[in-house]
Order: sequence, then structure tokens, then C-alpha cells
Amino acid sequence: MRWKVKARIQNLVARLPAGLNDRAYYLIQRKVGSLRRVDPTSRLKGAILTVRYLSEAGRVADSGTFLEVGTGHQLNFAIGLWLCGASRVVTIDLNRYLKPSLVWKDIAFVRKNESQVCALFGELAQRACFQERLAKLLDCPADFDRLLSMMNVSYLAPADAGSLNLESQSVDYHVSYTVLEHIPPDDLRQVLREGARVLVPDGLFVHFVDLSDHFSQADDSIASINFLRFSAQVWSRYAGNRYMYHNRLRLDDFQQILSSSGLKIMRVDAAVDHKALQSLRSGFPLDTRFRTKSAEINATASAWLVACRECPP
Repeated sequence: MRWKVKARIQNLVARLPAGLNDRAYYLIQRKVGSLRRVDPTSRLKGAILTVRYLSEAGRVADSGTFLEVGTGHQLNFAIGLWLCGASRVVTIDLNRYLKPSLVWKDIAFVRKNESQVCALFGELAQRACFQERLAKLLDCPADFDRLLSMMNVSYLAPADAGSLNLESQSVDYHVSYTVLEHIPPDDLRQVLREGARVLVPDGLFVHFVDLSDHFSQADDSIASINFLRFSAQVWSRYAGNRYMYHNRLRLDDFQQILSSSGLKIMRVDAAVDHKALQSLRSGFPLDTRFRTKSAEINATASAWLVACRECPP
């Protein structure tokens, strides 16, 4: 679907009465959008990579409490963390989007493709903890509350990640996967400051951000940097709704926000879109907001960010 057509549809749906708009958007996503195919592997892999970043920073998932920002329609990221050994996962969302029916479809996928899923977890799948938990997941009856209880997952929605009803120093890890790019900058600062409040002194922030134009993921006629050509006013007309908002922050902006929120950046792993980089070097038109940034920064398509509140000496 061409991106401008998709933008028009999203804007129309966003203008529908409250409640009806979410139901309509969900149906569209199931019919022609990202939810039309059942495949939990992407977010399971996100959880696996999160745990590996923790391991490389000298931390372990076992017995840890995770706070996931941005649950979405499915539970795959939280399930992945639990399979990796998490003791508790608190997953929060500004909107109550989670669909139990999709969760059962994802679990059915894991059941049908068990060997593929185990291969995805690699050496983690050899652990007794993983094998025991996977068996419980596949045998769990279709009772959503029982599933959450079994995994010690708390789903809080609607909830504001910038103002949590959690005790200070009650969370070991503050995590998300393709979420922070959808939060306005001022709100993002508050989310990180609140994360610092609930995090234990030696806890970690591990976040994966998708810096690309999300319209390009469904429309290969545009580049991953297409949205950088528009002014804030024009871009808001295309994607200023609740379903497609993207803050368009670049990697250096995220780093500055982390630092200004009182966090210390420990690691940044960025992936540059080399096709976009070539386009930028060939004169791709940019809005003034992005013209002072390097081509490499503008062409960065995604990044893993690891930070701490109090880094060890």
C-alpha cells in the first residue's frame, strides 16, 4: 500500500469516536496490516537480544524484574523475557491494546514450530529453566489470567510510563522494543526519569529504537529516510495521529535525551542504512531540522541503547 494512502486511512480512523477508532484500526491491521500474519519470532528475538546485552554488561535475567514500556497488541516480548529466566515482568501501555486472542495464536505458532523457536534462543534453550518454562507455556490452558499468573506478568493499561504506581528501586531492568520512537521528546524525558526512580541502583536501561520511516516498511517506493524531508507541520498532517506518530528523533537526539535525563550511556549499537546514506550524499532533500546533522546520523535506521542510573566504577 502506498504510504500516502495509508496515512489518509489512519487519519480518518483516528477521527472516529473513541473506542470505535481502536476497533476499526485493529480490524484493518488484522486484514491488511502488520497483524495479518501470526509470527512472534521478531519480538521473541528482541527479548533474546535484550538478555544478551544484559549478559554482556555483567547482568543476568534470572530472578530479575523487568519493566517493559509499550506492550502493544501481543505479549511476545514479555514471553521471551520469561523464557530467558525473568522472575517478573511488568508490562505497561498508554492504551489497552493487548488482545488475548492474538496471544493464543502466537503460542499456537510456538507449539507448531517448537524446534524453530528453540533454535532462535540458541544456547539459552539448553538451560533447564527454559525447557521447563517452554513446556509450561505449551501446555497452558486457554485462560489468560492463568497465563499471566504462571509467568508472573503484570499488564498495566492504560498506564503512563512517566508516572508509575511502583515503588522506588523495585525494578532491575527498564526495557522496550521499537517503542521510544513513538513517544514525544518531553514525555520521553519523563519516562526515563521515572524509570530511573523505579530502577535499582545498579539496574540497566536496554532499549531498541527503530529510527526509520515506518511507512517505508510497507511501501518500498520510498526510502527509510523519506520522513526527514518534511517540516514538522507537514509531517504532522501525514502522521500526527495516535496510530502512526513518530518523533523522528535521530540517534544523537536520543543520546542527548538519555544524558539530560540523568542517565549514563554505556553502549550504543547503531545500524546505518547504506542505501539511505548514499541518497543523502547524493543530495536527498532534508528539512532544516536535519540539515545540520551528519549523513551517518540521519541514515541510522535503528539502534540498541544501554544506559544506567549509577554505573559501577
